[in-house]
Amino acid sequence: MAAKGPKMLNMNNRALWWVPTIANKNAPTVAEVTAGIQLTCLVTVANYQFGITGTAVITDPSPCDSIEAGAPGMDTVEAGFDMFRFKDAVEDIAWTTFTDKGIGGYLVERIGQVADGEDPSEVPLATGDEVAVMEVLTLSPRTLSPATAGYEKFNQSFAPQSFAPRAVVAAA
Repeated sequence: MAAKGPKMLNMNNRALWWVPTIANKNAPTVAEVTAGIQLTCLVTVANYQFGITGTAVITDPSPCDSIEAGAPGMDTVEAGFDMFRFKDAVEDIAWTTFTDKGIGGYLVERIGQVADGEDPSEVPLATGDEVAVMEVLTLSPRTLSPATAGYEKFNQSFAPQSFAPRAVVAAA
């Protein structure tokens, strides 16, 4: 049966948090996530990467097999994005948070689950929300070249450690 409802737009539909600690990445609590830093309006849409980017196919046929049949192997996971710099040090949250490589934490992303016209960065996280949770280590922040007119930015990439693509926010 074909879906007939309206499709979900990818504009103004994501929320992203940096969280220092989560006890269970498959069931983070509202308190754990909201104790982190809301990054939604600090990242750019360009170069936004978060989640599974591919899956290895394992093939190991025997001499009796007539084809090289495969099985799904390990997923490739990626996280990184360009982030805005701000003139006021108090507002330059991303730059003052991601100061070096090797900082451990969790990225939590919520897609959708907001009404049309609502700002996802202002809609509170709720018990039962589906989120993706990636445990990461920071890589070195990289200042971006001012090759074109625009805002000052830096790229922050991460070394994924584990990933729960369909976690559900739990009650505290």
